[in-house]
Amino acid sequence: MKVFTGEQSSSLPRAIVVPTLIACVLATVVGYFAIKGVEQAHDQARASAFLLETTEITLRIDERFKAYRQVLRGARALFAASKEVSRYDWREYVAGLRLPADYAGIQGVGFAVHIPASQLASHEQHIRAEGFPDYRVSPPGPRDEYSAIVFLEPFDWRNQRAFGYDMFSEPIRHKAMERARHLGVAALSSKVRLMQETSTDIQPGVLLYLPVFRKEAPLDTPAQRERAFMGWVFSPFRLGDLITDTLGESESRIHIRIFDGHGETPDNLLFDNHPDRAVVASELTRRTLLELDNRTWTLVFDSTAGFTLDRETVLLEQGAVVLIGALFVLLTASFFAAHKRAIALDRAGASLRASETRYSTLVNLSQDGIASLDAELRFTFLNPRLAAMLGYPDTALIGKRLDSLWPGERPSRSRTLSRRLQAGETATYEQELVKADGEPLTAIVTDAPHFDAQGRLQGVILTITDISERKASEQRIHYLATHDALTGLANRAKFLDQMNTSLLIARRHHTRFALLFLDLDRFKEINDTLGHAAGDQLLIAAAARMRQALRASDLLARQGGDEFMILLHDIHSMEEARGVAEKIRLATNQPFMLEGTERLVSVSIGIALYPEHGEDIETLTRNADAAMYRTKTTGRNGASAAPDTASPHD
Repeated sequence: MKVFTGEQSSSLPRAIVVPTLIACVLATVVGYFAIKGVEQAHDQARASAFLLETTEITLRIDERFKAYRQVLRGARALFAASKEVSRYDWREYVAGLRLPADYAGIQGVGFAVHIPASQLASHEQHIRAEGFPDYRVSPPGPRDEYSAIVFLEPFDWRNQRAFGYDMFSEPIRHKAMERARHLGVAALSSKVRLMQETSTDIQPGVLLYLPVFRKEAPLDTPAQRERAFMGWVFSPFRLGDLITDTLGESESRIHIRIFDGHGETPDNLLFDNHPDRAVVASELTRRTLLELDNRTWTLVFDSTAGFTLDRETVLLEQGAVVLIGALFVLLTASFFAAHKRAIALDRAGASLRASETRYSTLVNLSQDGIASLDAELRFTFLNPRLAAMLGYPDTALIGKRLDSLWPGERPSRSRTLSRRLQAGETATYEQELVKADGEPLTAIVTDAPHFDAQGRLQGVILTITDISERKASEQRIHYLATHDALTGLANRAKFLDQMNTSLLIARRHHTRFALLFLDLDRFKEINDTLGHAAGDQLLIAAAARMRQALRASDLLARQGGDEFMILLHDIHSMEEARGVAEKIRLATNQPFMLEGTERLVSVSIGIALYPEHGEDIETLTRNADAAMYRTKTTGRNGASAAPDTASPHD
């Protein structure tokens, strides 16, 4: 019979206890660093998300001001495209912009005229004659020069408070206006209190100015710009309304303060989305500078309590580490080595899953379209935003080539794209795409190729941003700058541009064309007796009749008021031009139904033929205008030809 001694009986527990104690120590150390690693990973993720979100806010503010600057350029184009901009023209232009829907924060679009001191009295008398008997430039008092807000739309109760205000008399506005006038560029003012403010909901404001010069005047030097200067188109902004609209869901997550200039003082504060929150050290903070039309803004971002990642996920990951550590201790005695390998694999898998989750969340929640292509440029993945943007079900485009979304002929462009990607070149470009319903979509596309270890093209990552609305706005501004708002005809600027082209063609091919100037007879009587609404109705109807009397190749334009211009291409003789003029005269002589009554209107026409009556635009227009007035003075309701001033071509 074998007898076990005490020393022998204690050897087995010691063999188990020692590795177990070592495992406990190791588990404690490993668990501690694992929990700290989870916390550090989440801290890094929060910092990256904070940087991304604040960068997007800064870009949105910058893009918003770029859009507003484009609005002012369109307003300035009205002056370059018109003989005279009326209050009606200005109101129609601004109404077409749809400010409340498309340009949040902007208070209006206005024009402030420059007035030398010697012309102040005549200016006030002119505006009073337009129907504002109490009009005067304010504040009163003698100055070397004045400005006055004469147009400001929408002309609501807020903007009416600024009508006639001399912004040039106020130092802050004066500085920005002088910079715009002397440099000929857009200029943003520093912090002001707008004239539109009342005693409630007072917000800091800024104004953006763009100088207006007489058309066709040289502007190369400050002296030339000074002589050609007419005034400023401008827009006032209430910073609270403007910036709040750009924040979106970030409003509750980020505390943003914007200061005018580099100083962070209460006097320089332009905007604070949490004014009641005490300024204390934040866990996440960032300062950045934004350059806007010769002004520098300092943007200070701080995270709020709402800027957190999913706390439950953090606790679950930390709990999982603790549980794994406990299991590690319990099973150490028999499975020490195997368990260490399992822990390492599990830790690597958890890190990979967390990375995949973060990546998937960023891609799926992105406001831009994101897709991946294989080496043959076939779709392998689209995020929900891109599928919705193109109007396809989630997986409908998987396996289809990218160029299947391009309109028109595609083979040569596809080969060019493939060669560039094979060369490893990343590019950003504007591309027209065709949506599922056949409608076009204009987008900014960025493609980035990636390669395998052997240097072969493995795939492509795409980001696609829809800019269709921005392109539509640009087209709308271009249309308003080249067409008459009332009749829809070409305006004077577009007409002269087309006439210049016709002149070059006629010189090269030795052909002829005719220029007609038309003026409705006694139009003023219609306005005076029936009112301006009836006058507008007459202009629209007369323009429609004139257009019907012309060929599709001829161009009809409204010069202003009741004056029209017609360009007749490929006219061989004065008799042909007179024939067209007679058709227009007969069409215009038919009765017009205005305000429930029939009214008769005639038209006086002047005709100039190229090259008999001039070989340049200035001579032709002057002779056609003189011929029209000769018709006026000799009885109206007819057509007169200009006298010959050049020898005809063969």
